[in-house]
Amino acid sequence: MTQHCKGLVLDFGGVPTTPLLPAALAFERREGLPEGTLLTGLYLDPDGIRLTEELERGTLTQTGWNEAAAGLLGIRPDNLMGRVFADLRPQPR
Repeated sequence: MTQHCKGLVLDFGGVPTTPLLPAALAFERREGLPEGTLLTGLYLDPDGIRLTEELERGTLTQTGWNEAAAGLLGIRPDNLMGRVFADLRPQPR
């Protein structure tokens, strides 16, 4: 018996959109955070990495991610992911 799986895999920041780094730096400036806070807290810290992995696997909701990530960064959680990605635009090519 042949099994057919259907799925959609997305690589959001920097593939169909403009690069993530400039958006992350703009977010830090808007939030009054020292440069590198977002990247250090979410992409180098083991707890931040775990949160994003759980979000991507579907074991953590976006609201849960917003709350937990905001706690790591010391900022407010409301619409955190939206605020982080606010400067991303569709890739022009």
